[in-house]
Amino acid sequence: MPRRPAVVTPKIPLFLILPVLRKELKRAGEELVRIVVRKVRGHYYDISIHTRGIEHPLQSVHRAGIPDRKEAPA
Repeated sequence: MPRRPAVVTPKIPLFLILPVLRKELKRAGEELVRIVVRKVRGHYYDISIHTRGIEHPLQSVHRAGIPDRKEAPA
């Protein structure tokens, strides 16, 4: 499955980092993977937000020595 591109917001002043992060995370509505804040010049920063989808299919776990419920005697 290919990765989703990061949401990059360039040249954010220092005092606006938290409001911009809050807005972008609400807009994404997905599971947060990582946030990268990079200083660009002066008091400006680039923000990269990496997310992934929340809905992951459940996978069955098979453990050695423990029968599945379907195979258990009645």
